[in-house]
Order: sequence, then C-alpha cells, then structure tokens
Amino acid sequence: MNDVFRGKLEFNYYKSVSTFLFLVLMLSVFFSCSSDLKLNQNNLNLESSAYLTQHAKNPIFWQRWNDNLYSEYNKEEKLLVVSIGYSSCHWCHVMEKETFEDKEVADYMNQNFISIKVDREENPEIDTIYMTATQMMTGSGGWPLNVVCLPNGRPVYGGTYHTKEQWLEVLGKIQKLYTNDKEQLYDFAEKVEKGIQEVNRFEYTEEIEAFETEMLQSEMTLWSSNWDTLNGGEQQNQKFITPVKFNYIQQYQHLTKDKKIGNYLETTLENIATSGIIDHLEGGFYRYTVDPEWKIPHFEKMLYDNAQLLTLYSNAYKEFKKPLFKSTVYKTFDFLQKRMKNDRGAYFSAIDADNEEGEGRFYVFDAEEIKKVASKDLDLLIRYYQIDLDKPFEDTHYHLRKINDEKELIRNFNINEEELSDKKSNWEAQFETLKSEREFPLIDTKIITSWNAQMISGLLSAYEAFQNDAFLDQAVETFDFIQQNLMVSGKLKHTYQVGQAKIEANLEDYAFTVRAALELYKNTGNTSYLEKADQLNKIAIKNFETSENPFYTFTEDPVLFSQIISVDDNVIPSANAIMAENLWELGQLYENKDYVEKAKNMLDAVVPFFEGGRGKDYSQWAQLLAKEAFSYKEVVIVGPEAQEINKQLQQNYLPNVLFQQSEKESKLPLLADRFFENETLIYVCKNKVCLRPSKTIVEAIKQIKE
Repeated sequence: MNDVFRGKLEFNYYKSVSTFLFLVLMLSVFFSCSSDLKLNQNNLNLESSAYLTQHAKNPIFWQRWNDNLYSEYNKEEKLLVVSIGYSSCHWCHVMEKETFEDKEVADYMNQNFISIKVDREENPEIDTIYMTATQMMTGSGGWPLNVVCLPNGRPVYGGTYHTKEQWLEVLGKIQKLYTNDKEQLYDFAEKVEKGIQEVNRFEYTEEIEAFETEMLQSEMTLWSSNWDTLNGGEQQNQKFITPVKFNYIQQYQHLTKDKKIGNYLETTLENIATSGIIDHLEGGFYRYTVDPEWKIPHFEKMLYDNAQLLTLYSNAYKEFKKPLFKSTVYKTFDFLQKRMKNDRGAYFSAIDADNEEGEGRFYVFDAEEIKKVASKDLDLLIRYYQIDLDKPFEDTHYHLRKINDEKELIRNFNINEEELSDKKSNWEAQFETLKSEREFPLIDTKIITSWNAQMISGLLSAYEAFQNDAFLDQAVETFDFIQQNLMVSGKLKHTYQVGQAKIEANLEDYAFTVRAALELYKNTGNTSYLEKADQLNKIAIKNFETSENPFYTFTEDPVLFSQIISVDDNVIPSANAIMAENLWELGQLYENKDYVEKAKNMLDAVVPFFEGGRGKDYSQWAQLLAKEAFSYKEVVIVGPEAQEINKQLQQNYLPNVLFQQSEKESKLPLLADRFFENETLIYVCKNKVCLRPSKTIVEAIKQIKE
C-alpha cells in the first residue's frame, strides 16, 4: 500500500498554518449565511473549489469547512468526518469511486456523522492541523486524509486511503466507542491536542548557539552520503525533485568550488531533464516518480513545482551553459502559457493526473500506437524515447522519456542532426494527434497567491538567464494580477476563484509576494516594487509576529487549539525562511536595522536544527546562512546604462550578491551620492565598503569573484 502514502514525504508542505475556520456547512464567508442550513443534503454544489465540486454528487451529505456553524447545527453532537484532498489527487479519486459513491457507506455516514470536505489548497491550515495529528497517531500521512473528530473538532482517528470495507470498519468501531465509552475518546483527543501544540511550540532562548561555517560543511557531508550518484537526487524509492534543495546545493558548490558536488548537481539535473518526470511532448514537470530511476511519474502537474523549476534550471544554465537546461526552461514556460495561464496573466493551481480512462492515460501510449507513429523507424524511436517494448508498465502502456546522448544515437543510426530533428518533429505531431482524441485531464482553475508569486520569481530567473523580454513582461503581468485582484482593503487574499478573491492570506502568501516584488525591483530598478515589498512586509510582521520566539505564525489566529509555526522546507521553501531573507534584504536596501535584527534573530534560532544530518530539510535557511559564512557582496549600478549593465551581470550565476540599480539619482542608502551625469558606474562593495567603481562588466565580475 506504499503508493497510498506517496504524499507522506511532503505532508509537512503546509507545516505553517492557522485560522481554523471551524466545522462547516454552508458556503463560506463569500456566500451569505442562511439560517436555513440543511445538514441532510450535500451542499458542495454551492462551492467554487474544483475539489469540493468533484464531490457534489456523492450520496454523502458533504459540507464545506466553516468555523461557526456546526457548533450551532450539530444538536445531536454527532462525530465529525473531515476528509481532505485536492483536485489532482489520484488516490482521492480512487477512494471517491470505491467508497464515497457507495450507498451503504453514505447511509451509515449520513446517519451517524457530520461529513466535511476540505480542499487542502484552499484551506492549508486545516490540512496542517489534521495531518500533524495523523502523523502523530500513525507515523505516516498522505492524501486523501480522512480524520474522525469529536463534535468540537478535536481528532481521535486519522488515516489516508481506505477501501469501502476498511472505512466502514473504522467508522463502526469509533462510533461504538463514542456510544459506549465516550470518556476514553475525550481523553485520547486531549493527548493528541497537547501533542499538536507541542509540535508547534519552539523553545527559544536568547543564549544562542554560535554559528560556525564548519556546520554547513559537516551537514553537507552527511547529506551527500545519501545521494543517488547514479540516477540523481536522494536514495529513495520514490523521487521528488524538491527544487529548494538543489538551489542550495548549487550555491554551496559554487561558493566552495567543490567539483564533486558540482558534478553531482549537473548530472542530476541532466538526468531529470531527460527522465519520465517531464512531459517530453507538451512540456511541464509531473509531481514525482514512483520509482528511484525517475521513470514513471504520478501524472499530476502542479504550479508550485513548475514555477520553482524555472528558477532551478535557469540558474543551472547561468552556471553550466548547457542547451538542455535552456530548452527545459523554454518548454516548461510554453506549457505553462498554453495550459495553466488564465486570460488575465495569472496561473491555475494544478492539472489532474486522471482523465476518464484513468491515471496518466492522456500522456501514455500502447504498443500499437508507438508502432504506428514510428512506421519504418521503430528501432530509432524506441531508442530515442527509451522504450522497452518487452517491459510496459501497468501491462500495456509506455511512457516517453528522452535519450541522454543524441550524438551517440546519430552515430549508431548513421543519420545527421537535421534528419533526427525532422523525424522527432514528425513523431511529436503524430503523438499529439493521438492525444487530441483523448479527454484532457481536469484543470483546477483556482489561483493561489503564493504559488503565483513563486511563478513570478521563476519567470524573472528565466529573464535573467536568457534576456528574453517575454519572461519579464509575463512576470509584470502576473504581479499586476495579484495587486489588482488579490489585494482587498490593503491586505492579501489567499485564492481567486470564479472571479472572486477568497480567504485571508497566510504567511506563505505574504512572504512569496514580497520576494516577487523584490526580484522585480532587482530586474527593473522600479522603486514602486521596492515600496510594495516593504508595505506587504510590514503587514506580515503585524499579522503573524509572535512574542514567544522570532518566527512567524502561519495564520493570524490559532487554528482551533494551536498556533501553527513551521520552519522546515518541504515541496516549497519554508515561509519563515523566505521571511528572514526578505527582512535581511529590505534591511540592507533601506538600512533598516530593525529588519536586519529580526532576520538575524531568526537565523540564530534556527541554527540548532542544523545537526545530525537534518540540514537538508532547512535548505532555504542554509542559503541565507551561506551569505554569512562565505564572501558576500553588494553590487550597485548607477547611471543611464544601469539596467542594461544589470541585465548582462544577471546572466552570470552570482548567488552571494545583493544587486541594486538606478538610472537616475536616488536617495536610497546604497545609491545615494553615487550618480554622475552621462556616466554609468558599477560599485562592488562588502559591508557597504566599496572598491574603486568600474565601468565594464568584465572588471566588475572580477571584483565580485575576488
């Protein structure tokens, strides 16, 4: 049953969360509360979430999550079933068909429970609380996440996928215990509650552990012992890319000039770019593979993966200049523009793994289809796409990968590059014709603020690497969408669905939007982006700061019975680590000592987590710590050619540099008194002490590297 728990490696994804909107029915703050609420019907047809509406025709009386209605309407004090998933979740679909569409299951749940459906992408705070509880109770987690709770929402059981028989057995046993020995369940729920509170409590003392550069070195040594040097990534039965880890590995190998780590990084990224985790016809990355060789993916495509991978492969191109890395970025961008962008510049959250034929069926082919496409070139095609006709997966299907070495293929088949390119174009056209006759998987059109902010950062990384204005223009358009549609009364909202901004923004939304604004400022010199970053940063401090430690809570208010504070990375970087980086950078740009002190306190508090091989789970923090540990520079470009010079500098991989540019005179601290008419100067500084200004890119880069 390992596949059922595929998601457990990322269960912490939202380990930072809050506002426990509590027990639910009805619509949500966006629909008017009716005094006529009916719990004896499925009310999910009222929702805008794709995941919730997927369950609107189930015979179960599903309600949405809400923080005040069940306490009023649950007069019989029934137990609650809270079932959590997301629209592109394959095993959520399986359990729906096998279990939640079954009349016997529905009758039992409708009679004995209040049943609640939660879209984890819409309400990550609810998912985090119950996933933490399930991890504590069972040692594992994943989606669908199915939790049984007391009427007050405290969990007493947690699990993932269940067959019909398993689910009825679980519900029956818990209902019997609730009827005959209610006190036992309440005692257990209290222990779980205390455990969750403990998970989100950080012991903090101002007597800090001193940070030493050797700490990063020893952690990298421990971490690298678990690397898969043959296939790339880590030694795992299932492979997630986790871009934040590779971002840090690239920074570390660049700063330490460690060729062994550099070779591992380059080889890993090459293997991934030709592997089964990429859609080699349309572009875009799938979420992860179910094998250690990156062959067969779980076929859903998530915006947060593809956004981060734009940055990873753009930065890799800056350093290694491999055409494969460039083509990977462009093909991913083309896919995102075609499939995941709305008509106003924002990006949808996900594409389902399944269509009506099953998981991945839109993307894979059978032997007859492959032979038809190949015609007389069958041997060439199966070598190019790494197909073994004797080894289908799931009995009859084949998934396309890509050969690592096209030159070897050209030699072996005695053809030239142009001939191979023509054949490849012909194959792709025929494969696409076959796909056009199939049902395209569901696209979840929910727009999530933090994921779109990450998309902006990815687009700007691509702009830096390739100097294609299409990337910058799209980044500006997406940021404008956030400002115009997800800023309501001066505060961010978390999602935009069916033309409406919904749900108060969480820490991730603010942290990544501030980061996007700062990167727009770096690449344009437009101070309005800097001002917007500072404005949002101030709101985040006010809303999420806690007096107990230097970290920030995931939501403004506690979630049911606990604050949620998370500092580790998962499939996306730690929001607290991004906050620390934002504070540090804004502190430098504005000479704001309070910001710098806040960032330093956060770094000091996280240092104890870097021991015993745990550093890999704090890779975003490590990137900021590496700025302390290794040489760090400020580069200030002032004058009429500032933007053009900045563009040329950004084509280089320069991780430990803070860039600031202005084409005119400015009073900002790093820019003040450095402008001279008709002259563009590049100042390379360390701790705000600058070398003699240079006028050429070559000289500036030499100063940076020295």
